[in-house]
Amino acid sequence: MAKLKPVLGYFAAVLSILIMAAGVLGYILWDQLGLSGPVIAASGLVRSPWYSGGEVAQTIDHGAYQTRIHRPVFDAFIGERKEGFVQVAWAPPDALPAQIDQQIDADADGQADFRIELDTVTRQATLTPYTSQVINLQGVYDLGESLAVRVGLKNPRR
Repeated sequence: MAKLKPVLGYFAAVLSILIMAAGVLGYILWDQLGLSGPVIAASGLVRSPWYSGGEVAQTIDHGAYQTRIHRPVFDAFIGERKEGFVQVAWAPPDALPAQIDQQIDADADGQADFRIELDTVTRQATLTPYTSQVINLQGVYDLGESLAVRVGLKNPRR
């Protein structure tokens, strides 16, 4: 009996490692076959808007490229945060002009909340706030399929 407990313990440890490895390899295989997207969608799981930028609330077509204004993100685990951001993306990146100068209405109230001046070559941006809810420019991001900025906002409901 004294030797049985360690043997069972090592067996359980090896078995759990094999199960974890099978799960990872299975996910990689499902991903390569293109099945992970539908499985995740069927589960009801969604990417956090803090990672994805939130849903696109408005698209402005400029002919060769588009401006995509995402919804303001204040989501928290429970309720809303005091501060959040709005993501503005321009796509496709190969069709963007060298300079973008655009006023953005982040809360869709008909009034511009801030102005973004973006140098698409150097990936440098300048923010001009028009309201007290606009905090700062959080960064310029090359997302592959688009070039985006995130602008920090105060939550008007908190």
